[in-house]
Formats: sequence, C-alpha cells, structure tokens
Amino acid sequence: MAKGSQGNVVNLALVGCGGIAGAHLRGYEELWGRGERRFRIVATVDEVPERAKAYAERIRAFTGEAVNAYKGLDDLLGGETRLDGADICSPHGLHHVHGCQLLNHGVNILVEKPIGVTVKATKKIIEAAKKNRRIAATAEQCRRSIGQRTIRWALHESGLMGDPRFWFAISAGWNDPQQVPNWHWRVDRYLGGCGMIMDSGAHWVDSMRYFYGEVDTVYARVEQVEKRPHKKGKETVLDTREDFWTSIFNFKSGVIGTWAWTNSAPGKGFTQLTFNSSKGALVDSDIFHPAASQARGECQLADGVTYSMSRLQEMYLKTLNKKEKDRLFPYGITAGMSLELWDFIDALSTGRNVEIDAPEGLRSKSVSEAIYESGRTGQVVKVADVLSGKCDAYQRDIDRYWKL
Repeated sequence: MAKGSQGNVVNLALVGCGGIAGAHLRGYEELWGRGERRFRIVATVDEVPERAKAYAERIRAFTGEAVNAYKGLDDLLGGETRLDGADICSPHGLHHVHGCQLLNHGVNILVEKPIGVTVKATKKIIEAAKKNRRIAATAEQCRRSIGQRTIRWALHESGLMGDPRFWFAISAGWNDPQQVPNWHWRVDRYLGGCGMIMDSGAHWVDSMRYFYGEVDTVYARVEQVEKRPHKKGKETVLDTREDFWTSIFNFKSGVIGTWAWTNSAPGKGFTQLTFNSSKGALVDSDIFHPAASQARGECQLADGVTYSMSRLQEMYLKTLNKKEKDRLFPYGITAGMSLELWDFIDALSTGRNVEIDAPEGLRSKSVSEAIYESGRTGQVVKVADVLSGKCDAYQRDIDRYWKL
C-alpha cells in the first residue's frame, strides 16, 4: 500500500456490475468529489464483459485513472497483484463463493446484504476471514445515515420519548400477477435465498437491532398467495418468493415488534411505521429503511408537541462534538451508502475493524431466517437456535444446493 495523507492508499475491485453496483459507484464518486483520496478502484469484474468495461469507464471518468475490466475472479486475481479489498455486488447466492475465494487470496471484502444466502453460507465467510486474518464487512448503509442515527438518539438518548414499548411496521399493496415480467435471479430461491424478508428486509432487520437490541424469539406466517410467472427465454418460470408475511418479535429488552407486508392485497393499500414509547411515538412511511434517505416522518409526543424529522436531526447534530461528527459523518457526508464505503476504506487504510462486520451481519441474517423458519415449522423460533444452526428446516435445501 502507498501512503496517503491520513493513512494508506488502498486498491479496490468492484465485483459484480449490476444494479446495486451503480449505487456503490455513486457513493465512491461522492467520496472522491469530497476529497477522499485513500482509495483507487483498479478493477471491475462481471460475467458480462461489456458491463465490466462500462463500469471501468465510469470510474475512469471521475478519477482520471485507468481501470482494468475482468470477466471473472480468476482473471482478476491473476491480473492484479496489489489488491487490498473487493466490493462484492454479485447475486446473493454467490456472496460466499466470491467472498471466500477473495479472502483465501488475502483480499479484504465488503459484501452487499444479505451477507450470505443462508446462515451456513455466512459462517463460511466468517471462517475464511478469520483464517486469513482479513476483514469481511457487511455492506449495510441504513443505520449509518443521519436519519437512523437520529431515530436511535430520539428513542434512547434525547429524553423525549420515555421508555421504548413496541413498534408496528405494516404495508399492504397490489402487484398484479397477470403482468408477467422477465426472469431475474431473485426469482430463484437458490440464487436469491427468497424474497423481501431477506432482501430489502435485511436493511430493516439490521435497523431494528440497531434501534432495540437483540431479538429473542420470532413467530411468523409466511405465504405465497399468488402464483407469479416470469418469462425466461421460451420458458415460463414461477416466482419462488413469499408475497405475504406477518411476524411478531420479542426483544430481549422487552420491546415487542410487529412486521407485516404483502403485495397481494388488491384494492386500497396502506403503509404505516410507528415506534411507540411511554411519552409518544415516531412515525414514518417506510417499513424497510425509514429515514435512511429522506427526512420524512415526525415525532408526536403525548403532551401535543410535534417535531419534524428534519428538526430532530438538527437537535441530534447539536449533541455531537467535532470528533464525533467527523467519525460518524466524515467530510460532512450524511448518506448511508457513501458512509458504508468510507468505513471500509478507512478501516483498510488505518488498520481498524469496520462498524458492521460479517459476524454482525450474521446476527441480522439469523433474524431474517428465523422468520422463514417459523413460517416453515409453524412454531415460535428462538433466534439463538437459528444462529447456532440448530433450526434450519427452511434453509436446508439451499445449503445442499451450494454444498454447504
């Protein structure tokens, strides 16, 4: 590694050049534009060479430096001899495949959520990181945003809310199954793991743990109400993902949470998120990543006082000294995606660990899987049993598919 003004300069590769990689690229561009120079994206990787080349050109456009494009990890590892880290944006089922190969070659990794397609897949990443003494980070941006930092402060540190009691996150809408889309890897349970519970749901599970601590038990109903065909070439393939769930979480702290979602409810839909405490409530309209990208919602207290989310953010920022602001929001950045990338870069550059490593990602992953496991067995499930591998009825065939 070369030396930068505040640490070592790290060489990164972007592995997977699909949709989410574009959001990562915008985050890197923001960091570059703010003056962060402790990283170089030296390579892109995608099984479709044109995509890898297109992303390489986009990176060159804002850094002014040449970027190599590769079709696979073997080519990358053979072509780049000074690679410090890799940002993995491949399909869920490949996270452990790509992650372990890179770790075993001495490359630190940042892995898009969910960290692994199953609990076993995630543990394989953790074992490879430990064996090779490398960082495996979970790419989770929501809790890092100013909106979610503010919510946690409002619930626990502001003195406004009182004692946390319960929360409700519910959304019902309609996606007409007669509208047949093209096939996507998320449709396949072995590639995607399954639906929104662990896809966008990975964000919410991390957020709920950030707000309220660890979950003890979960009870859930998970259903596929509508058959949803997709076009895959000349074939018609059915979607394997759930389109309805309702779940109850018992937190170790005593807080109770209710999370429900469906896109199989024709007619008028609704969405509501409410955090209730003894002195009032926080409300928003996003049950997957509240306040992570916009200052929506408000705090409504029992005495009639109301604070907008933007006002709460101002109040929260005033409680931070300069050192805390620089740590949480370097360069004045408050967007979660850019902050997750900065955390990885800074960790590699300075030699510290990341805020959300793979073991932390595994704890969130186990809550998502507990919902599926409860839905499969019809029983109340202890998250600790999912984390340990004792409860794996839902995941078992996915693990067999990946030979885990």
